[in-house]
Amino acid sequence: MDAYWIITAFVVIDTLMEHLGHRSDVRAQVPDSEILTIAVVAATYVGSHHERAAPMMRALGYLSGRISVSRFNRRLHQLADWMAWIPDVLGEMFTTGDVFIIDSLPLPVCRRVRARRCRKAPGRECCGYCAAKRETFFGWRVHLVCRPDGVPVR
Repeated sequence: MDAYWIITAFVVIDTLMEHLGHRSDVRAQVPDSEILTIAVVAATYVGSHHERAAPMMRALGYLSGRISVSRFNRRLHQLADWMAWIPDVLGEMFTTGDVFIIDSLPLPVCRRVRARRCRKAPGRECCGYCAAKRETFFGWRVHLVCRPDGVPVR
């Protein structure tokens, strides 16, 4: 299984559902975007065997909560309209490569201790926090535009 493919598919599904105004039920432990991601991963890697795909994705840490196979099937049938449309969007995105991903990363200039004496990046606006690394930095944030396979374009 390709982790980059699974994460990219989830982000695209979640973003599409969010921009089109879809909201998951507040009582659900697993959001609807993860349900559709399980179905797409099952179709891609496990031969459409949902009973194997859901526990496997839970064990690998891709799901935010637990879901039984029967509850998964009920929710997938409720999302049948989305399931007819999402694979076409993902297939078009992965084959043409016209979709770009924007990512940002910290570019530290110096340590926070030396921030007062730094002349390259003066001011408080150069102080930032990187949640992925769980650290504060002093410098700039670089924004990258990448293709889905991770190659930077700009």
